[in-house]
Amino acid sequence: MAPILDDKSSLFNFVVQDGYGVKGMVDLGLSTLDGPEHDRVAKEIARAAETLGFFQVVNHSVPIELLENLKDTAHSFFGQALEKKVVYRKGASPSPLVKYGTSFVPEKEKALEWKDYISMTYTTDAEALQHWPVECK
Repeated sequence: MAPILDDKSSLFNFVVQDGYGVKGMVDLGLSTLDGPEHDRVAKEIARAAETLGFFQVVNHSVPIELLENLKDTAHSFFGQALEKKVVYRKGASPSPLVKYGTSFVPEKEKALEWKDYISMTYTTDAEALQHWPVECK
């Protein structure tokens, strides 16, 4: 019999305290996102994100090589000297498709949890080659 995960506490206990993790949620039926249970699954994903703060997608058919290339590209960009990254600073970027910034706002943060990010909009290969940082092409 599947557990009932109808509140924040029961979901937390199932995933974290009981040790089932995200895979346990998938085994309960979250892998049916493309099926007739789409709306229910989408709500479960949103609830996991809202109550636990994260979720993991597995069996998504994205090749591991592509994911590894993406990680290498991110390391290449974020590993640069500040002078190279700051060119793309949000609000000052020479590219309409690239924004570099941080979510760190000390006056609003209760916990020191933040991220630096680069946001790159893809429109066409030609525009990406023209506007994206060399390290990200």
